Amino acid sequence: MKYKEKLHATNVQRAVVTALAVFFIVVSLFQAGGVEASMKAPPPEKVKVIIIGDRVVDIAYNLGVLPEAMSVRGCMWPMAKKLKVTSQMLGCPRCIVVKKETVPTACRKFGVKRLIIEKSDPYCIYKPKVKPENVVPLMSDTDVTIEYVDFSKGLEEAVRQTAEMLDRTDKAAAVIERYRKQLASAQSKLPKEKTGKRVIIFNGIYQATTGKSMLRVEAPGGYADRFLLSKLGCINAGDAFKPDDGKPTKGHYMVPKKKGILSLKPLIAADPDAIVMTGDTFAVQKAMADYRAAHPEMAKVKAIRNLAVYALPRYVDSSVLEYPVFLKKWAAALAP
Repeated sequence: MKYKEKLHATNVQRAVVTALAVFFIVVSLFQAGGVEASMKAPPPEKVKVIIIGDRVVDIAYNLGVLPEAMSVRGCMWPMAKKLKVTSQMLGCPRCIVVKKETVPTACRKFGVKRLIIEKSDPYCIYKPKVKPENVVPLMSDTDVTIEYVDFSKGLEEAVRQTAEMLDRTDKAAAVIERYRKQLASAQSKLPKEKTGKRVIIFNGIYQATTGKSMLRVEAPGGYADRFLLSKLGCINAGDAFKPDDGKPTKGHYMVPKKKGILSLKPLIAADPDAIVMTGDTFAVQKAMADYRAAHPEMAKVKAIRNLAVYALPRYVDSSVLEYPVFLKKWAAALAP
């Protein structure tokens, strides 16, 4: 085959491969509803405002708007990693009060004259003293206008308030209606009676640079209990990992290492009906595999024996409008 013929054949092959790749991507998007969703919803528009508070940022996003900058619980709220590609992350509401010049400096840098602040009680159950409105005294020497979204009257009213402040009142009704339908659908999947299932929730952290993993266990009384397990009639059995001092750190118990591996001995003793993996689920899977290799008796744990080990999204009451989606998925895993 001559050089030109070879080149032509190679180009044809590349074109075919590219076309097939695009075809399969489009097919997969249609199967997942991605293309349809993207056609209906244009990308969010950035507006000249700074928002303090996860819940208001979530509402703004659902209204098709993102702020110039934001202060949210970035280390807790998984969605923050996606939103920070468009909006400048200023740190959490605690950090912006400790570093007093953060918000005033951001206002000057981005030419922002409006601050929208979330008012909710509690803002964070792990840090009850942290409130988005604590930043207000730091703005006294600026000409920035401060507005509040008050959640004391419920989520739907908060959506209406946010829509009015962002000039998106025409979209509020649709956002609220979608939330209602999704919540009704999720609630229809809840068990009519308490299941009594005992659940242990692992949160995995994987350090790519070192290849090491860390595990935390969600303590009873946290976000999963309030918004998910209580709705499903399940019991948080996380106290099996309760340390000697008895107090969790940010709502979790750290899993200690013994002889070089993460110790899951309390899991064997607790013998839960189900195990939930959140965060980096690989870290959880690897820890369980390593411990199982050294301690074959772990295979007798009820959740493992019955294959009731689920990777589920962590909910921390930030993605308030997506809450029904979380609830429905947890129900699919833990409801009978």
